[in-house]
Order: sequence, then C-alpha cells, then structure tokens
Amino acid sequence: MVASLILLRHGQTDYNAEGRFQGQADIPLNELGRSQARAAAEALAGSGIDRIVSSDLARAYETAQALAARTGAGLEADPLLREISVGEWQGRTRSEIAEIWPDQLAAWQSGVDMRPPGGESRRESSARVVAAIREIVAGAGAEETLAVVAHGAVLRGAAEELLGLGREGAGYLGVMANCGYGVLTPRRDTWVLRSWGASSDPAAIA
Repeated sequence: MVASLILLRHGQTDYNAEGRFQGQADIPLNELGRSQARAAAEALAGSGIDRIVSSDLARAYETAQALAARTGAGLEADPLLREISVGEWQGRTRSEIAEIWPDQLAAWQSGVDMRPPGGESRRESSARVVAAIREIVAGAGAEETLAVVAHGAVLRGAAEELLGLGREGAGYLGVMANCGYGVLTPRRDTWVLRSWGASSDPAAIA
C-alpha cells in the first residue's frame, strides 16, 4: 500500500469559465488554468510525490506536466481517468440543456444516478476511475506518494467509493474547484481522508 494518495483536479478551461459541460471533450487549459497548475505544483512541491498518473485529456495532462516539472516525479497518462462522458450534453451550458432535456437535467441536478443522452452515469464513471486508481495503487511501492490528476466529477466519485461514502444514508464530498486537491492515506483495508478541496488558486497561495 502506498504512503499517501493525492487527488488533483485540473486547472480552469474556457469551458469551465463559460459554465459548459466538458465531459470528455479535449479542452486545453486557459491562461488562468495554467497559472493555477503552476500554483498547485508549488503548493504540492514538498509532498514527496514519487509518481504522477494523469487523465490523457489535455486539461489534466497539462496540469500534471506542471506538477512533474516542479517535483521531478515520473508522469504517465491513463485514459481510464477521463471525466464522465456526458454524451449530447457535451459543450452545452445548463440553460441550453434545460431547453432540450429539462426533465433529465432536473434529475441530474437532484442527484439521480442517470445517464445524460449518449453518456454514462455517475456510478459508471466512478467505477471506471476507482478501478484505475486501485490498479495504480496496487502497482506502487509501500512508501510511495502517488498523485492522480483528473477531473472534478470522477475524482469526487472515486474518493467517495474509496471512503465508503456516497451510498444511501452516508455523506458526500463536494466537487473540488479547479486545481483543488485532496489527500488520502491508507489504513489496513480502507482509507483516511486527510484533506479535501485544498485551494491551489494563485491568489490564495500568494
């Protein structure tokens, strides 16, 4: 089992700024997102990161590259860490989606585990990402600190699964802001949440 697991969300993109569903669209970081990535790398520089595994989508991989450059850790890409697929909602704002799929959007916003048209459900995407994380952890050394760089929805879902949350009667985690991060450490057959949603915003770190 690893020493610790750091989950880092990518920096801001133009789709984030415009309130668009990104899904698996390969949108790069914008100028603010690149600044956030550098700030996150600086904030995590002393964490002893040995290995970084990133979603292969540009916004996550660019964020991971900044972290690798600052820490010297090895960097790999894994397509299983991609964001949830939102199908026909991809690239649209909530108001645009509400005009075409009002009932489905209302169900989504209420927390129903449903699939956007042509997409995957939260549970499906979480299962995909948590399986990838478990495989990454299983192949790591006992004293390694791993960083997984990915996307807001799937990192939340994966963390909830690792912690046994998100089920009926249990609590939920919030979605991290751009370049927010969480830290988990192992304990026997489970995980301990040490922090969640720590800010990597340049203004907060300066």
